Order: sequence, then C-alpha cells, then structure tokens
Amino acid sequence: MDKKILGKGMVISFLTFAMLGFFLLGGYFTSPVRAELESRNEITVNGTGVIKAKPDTGVINVAVDTTDMDPQKAQAENTKLSNQLIEALKKMGIKEEEIKTGYYNMYREYNYYEGKSTEGKYRVTHSYEITVKDIQKVGAVIDTATSNGANQVNGVRFTIADTDKYYKEALKAAIKNAEGKATTIADSISVKINKPSKVVEAGYYEPTPRYMDMSYGKAEMAASTQIISGDLEIRANVQLTYNY
Repeated sequence: MDKKILGKGMVISFLTFAMLGFFLLGGYFTSPVRAELESRNEITVNGTGVIKAKPDTGVINVAVDTTDMDPQKAQAENTKLSNQLIEALKKMGIKEEEIKTGYYNMYREYNYYEGKSTEGKYRVTHSYEITVKDIQKVGAVIDTATSNGANQVNGVRFTIADTDKYYKEALKAAIKNAEGKATTIADSISVKINKPSKVVEAGYYEPTPRYMDMSYGKAEMAASTQIISGDLEIRANVQLTYNY
C-alpha cells in the first residue's frame, strides 16, 4: 500500500516539474519576441490624391409655372405646358426615365397692403430634373425646354456618371503622396524604412457636383445658351504605417 502511494506521488511530482519546465521554457522563447514587438518604432503618415476630370453628365432643373384666379384653369394650363415640354425633350433624344418631377406645388397668393390682405391668383409650379448624358447638349436642352413650356430655369449641376476609374487614379496618387512624406521623415531622423506594415484606405470623396445658378425666366434667355462645365475633383485619402 505504501509503495503504491509512493509511486503515485512520484508520478504527480514528475508531472508538476514537467509542466513547470514547459512554462518556463515557453516564457524563455516568447520573451524575446515580445521584447522585439515592444521595441518597434513606427512612422504613420497620411496621403491625399486629387484627380481632376471633365464631367460627362448634366442635370438641369426647370419648372413650368402658371397662375390663374381659377385653380382648375391654373392646373390645366400647367398640365398642357408640362406635356408640351416632355414631348419636346423626347423628340430631341431625352429618354422618359431621364425626366423626373422635382416637386409639384399649388397655393393661393395673398396680397398685403396697409395691413390688409386680399386673395390673389392660384399658382401652380411643376419642377423637373432633366438628366443630359451628352454634356454638349446641355445648352440645347435648356433652349428646347424654355421654348416649350418651361418658364423657370433654376440651375444646372455637372457630375461624372462613373467615378471608379478616377478614384483608383486618386488612390495611387494618395499612396505616392504618403510615401514621400514617410521617406522625408525617415531621412530626417536617420532611419531606414522599407514597405509599409499597414495601409488603410482613409476615405473616399465623391466629386462635389459643380452648380451653375441660372435663375431666370424665358424672356431673359439668350438666343443660344452656352454652357461651360469646368472640371470636377475626385479625392482619395490613405494612411500608411512603417516600422523601423
């Protein structure tokens, strides 16, 4: 009986020492790795890339505005002119899905004089957004619209239908910008850096549409409207981290 108890005790002692040795050796082998990780120094920089591109899409906001003392007559006139506008746009190649209502509004006007108000006419306004995929036709579309019922041109904005290829170019420029900053910092503190250990896409910025304010009525329109779109900017931001 004593021998059995003694044997079990020896086995338990052996296992205890083995486990203790394992943890000690584990600590011995892992401590240099931890020390190396803790001693790493980093350089983190941000980079920005900007690509300019010509817009390829124009969105025109026009409206048909009618007034009458009889609300039904104001509505009927507005409907007549709106249908005329849409048909004219279709004839010049604008698709139906490229014409959409911006807003439709009807209200009665009131005139105020010497503290008294009198009822005025009913005003009906139907606003349309017209998407023009051929940027060269923007001026012609405005002329057609104002010749066929639209008596308000509230503005034009220019956009890019597919910005993906421009954004990729902006990303490359952002990486190059960040690399240049990192190299300058490394040279300044006399250290060597290689490839970045971490790259983060820090933000994507859609090109801000370029707006043209064209708030005037048909009577003030020029004989032929000339539209100059200008350039749009596509931006990309990145963050790079280097170890040394």
